[in-house]
Amino acid sequence: MRSKYFFLAIGVLFVNIQLYAQVEKLNIDASTHGVVASDDLRPTWLTANEWGMYDQFGKSEALFNIGASYQLLQNDVFSLIAGVRGIANVDIGQSVLQEAYLKGHLWFVDYSIGKEQYSPLVYNEELTSGMYLMNSNARPVPRVTLGIFDYLPLGFTKNWVEIKGGMSQGWMNDDRGSKGNSANDLLLHEKFAYIRLGNTKIQPYVGLMHSALFGGTRPNGTEIPVDFWATFMAKGSATLGGGEETNAAGAHMGLWDFGLNWSNDFGDIHFYWQKPFADGSGLRLYNSRNKDNTIGLLVYPKDIKWLKGVSVEIFKSDYQSGYGIPDPLYPVDYNGHSAGSIIWMEDIEEDLDGFMLDVFDETKTGWTSDEVLNYLEVELNEGHKYGGRDDYMNNGTYYNGWTYQGVNMGTPLYHTGEKVRKYAEALDEIDQVVFYNNRVNGFHIGAEGRIRTDLNYRLKTTYTLNKGSYGEKFRGRGSWNRTSGYFFEEDKNQFYTMLELSWQTNWIKGMQLSALLAYDFGELYHSTGGRFSISYTPQF
Repeated sequence: MRSKYFFLAIGVLFVNIQLYAQVEKLNIDASTHGVVASDDLRPTWLTANEWGMYDQFGKSEALFNIGASYQLLQNDVFSLIAGVRGIANVDIGQSVLQEAYLKGHLWFVDYSIGKEQYSPLVYNEELTSGMYLMNSNARPVPRVTLGIFDYLPLGFTKNWVEIKGGMSQGWMNDDRGSKGNSANDLLLHEKFAYIRLGNTKIQPYVGLMHSALFGGTRPNGTEIPVDFWATFMAKGSATLGGGEETNAAGAHMGLWDFGLNWSNDFGDIHFYWQKPFADGSGLRLYNSRNKDNTIGLLVYPKDIKWLKGVSVEIFKSDYQSGYGIPDPLYPVDYNGHSAGSIIWMEDIEEDLDGFMLDVFDETKTGWTSDEVLNYLEVELNEGHKYGGRDDYMNNGTYYNGWTYQGVNMGTPLYHTGEKVRKYAEALDEIDQVVFYNNRVNGFHIGAEGRIRTDLNYRLKTTYTLNKGSYGEKFRGRGSWNRTSGYFFEEDKNQFYTMLELSWQTNWIKGMQLSALLAYDFGELYHSTGGRFSISYTPQF
């Protein structure tokens, strides 16, 4: 009889152990949020770098966020995690399936399939102003990503060299409008590669990131041809033809990322210097016209109780390869080329004298290519070199550029036309591209720490000098006709500020209350807003 109860007890214990093991593989988090704002345009740090969870506009919002992930398999060779997250908004039409993914690793290769709130390139967006590309500002795009997401030491170098990198294929399944140069169902190709010195306290690194939009369907039903290899290499494509046969297939943005990680007795330090670019000339670092950059410093002190981390950034993105228009354009029809089409030097090199006579009535003979190019710069480009006005995050072929669900997929400090219209009324718009304010300079400070054991703070202060965009300042990106009464004719100052307090309650383990107050002010607009949140992560 005793043996019967003994085996029953063993059985109950075994079941309990199995249930506990299953629960340990499960992670759940839930939160509810209430948002209020004084104006229809909410403060930047009330909504930015939150994976598109909050709307940029509107005076109030309430939502419930719940997510779960489960470890399906875990060993040294293969792991598999399934995750899902839903956002239920009081406005039912704004409720979304925020995440649905499978992720893990196969040997040293990481993978992610689906929609996941994760980017392998983010540098603490709770403190910084946000990564220039592949950041956490917009909702997660459905994609497949393969690579090495964290630095992997190379054993054959005795761990002196570490690498990470990956490639992603995404699908832009949002409604991207009905303008003639917009397109729906387009594709997103992104890749990154980094190398770092390992096995030492100071670890310098260099990285390169590339993002491209391609394919899709125009509002009139025309499908844009896909040439993946040309897009991958950012080369011209005969398949697409037109300007993309001589330029690059698709729309392209990139980022050079240099920096170092340094761990010492004071703390962990991360310095970075990033340079965005939009074409092949910007890719060449030695190009004197590549003048835009972000310089940042992240510091995590080890023994300062009231300071957990601090971020300092200085950024500049107003130059964009210079003031000149991108390409020389025919002022009149010539030899099969219509007025307004691009002048390619290789098309006219065999008869430079004839070109100069027929197009510009110049009777001089013996023209050289350098002389013709200099003439074009003086007569058509107001003395500036060609190849300027890179127009970051915008693209003439894809109107919506680097946005998803109407939200910036890059830095939140750029303003779309929808946002600019909120604070600049009666604009004389060109409306050829989505970002009306993408020439932005400034600096940023962020900090977080502990006030007492159960009470933490986080703050951000950002100053920006806003210069609009080349495409709106003039009557198009390739024009020298200025827009009358242009809102950004004079640079506009703006501040974005935020303070958040978080309290780990003693009532229920895993519950946190937080209150955030944000205030934007300056020559663009004034807006005050707040957010109150209750978060709960069960402690199994």
